[in-house]
Amino acid sequence: MFNKLRQKIIFITMATTTAVLILAGVFIMLISSATRPEPKPYFEVMSTNLNGNEISMIDFSDNFNSQELNDYIKNDREENDIRLLFTLLSVGIIIEIIVFIITYYFSEKIVAPVKDSYDKQKLFIANASHELKTPLAVIQANMEALNVSKEDKKWKNNIEVEITHANKLVLDLLKLAKMDAGDAVKATPEKVNLATEIRNRITIFQPKFSGKITFKSNTKENTFLLPKQDLLQVIDILLDNATKYGDQKVNILLDSNSLTISNDGATISKKDSTKIFDRFYQTDKTKEGSGLGLAIAKAICDQNGWRLSYDNSNHLTNFSINFAHRS
Repeated sequence: MFNKLRQKIIFITMATTTAVLILAGVFIMLISSATRPEPKPYFEVMSTNLNGNEISMIDFSDNFNSQELNDYIKNDREENDIRLLFTLLSVGIIIEIIVFIITYYFSEKIVAPVKDSYDKQKLFIANASHELKTPLAVIQANMEALNVSKEDKKWKNNIEVEITHANKLVLDLLKLAKMDAGDAVKATPEKVNLATEIRNRITIFQPKFSGKITFKSNTKENTFLLPKQDLLQVIDILLDNATKYGDQKVNILLDSNSLTISNDGATISKKDSTKIFDRFYQTDKTKEGSGLGLAIAKAICDQNGWRLSYDNSNHLTNFSINFAHRS
């Protein structure tokens, strides 16, 4: 991530420098051309006699071919223009090299505080998640063992719901922390019948959704060589997101090398679409959730070399997973 940030800083700096140098070079060439005096139809030279006392002007306009003179001046100007252009290009290249070296060196120093802050944040999230995991598990176990009256059972249920939500948040944070640290175990690819697995997921999510979930496969071969658990986790996240924000329908489309999950309802604005994979970002703050689901899905896809993308079309919100491996 920070290498990409450095590359972006270097690219922006070099692009800006190049644009400025090109504009400056064009401006110099135009000024040089506009301020150059026009050639005269004749020229005069100063002459002295043998004694060096008398000075006279000698007019060569009658003795010299004016066309040859104009051609000579024109060629001389063209040569000067070429020399000027070559000089500008040489100076520009030297400046570009100097700017690149300086930017390459200082970009690391610019990124260093951000990287340090990010590393501290990751460490805090990992440590806090580990510290919270055990007490939450103890609270949940005690709540399940607690015997309460029928009248008070609703309060117990409310507490259990919140503890379950907190546990999920902690587990999500732990997963992200492991991925950031590179400690996440990469799942082994195995043969997965995606059509069957998707139908199984529909039976789980359909009761949570008031509309209809439909599935369509555009490929005859539904068996893929993929890390099953990783893929199912991404599908669960996208289905949870679709049923949460969908209105009347959720569509699942399986192609030969991609899987698309769409839902109707309010589409994501262009402003929000650039941040939907950011951690803790939610387009609708009133909906339940921590804003980590899509960030985890993106991290899993990146880890496996898949591409998770988003777009709005036909009043639908579409999330697509493009995967590379197939049996």
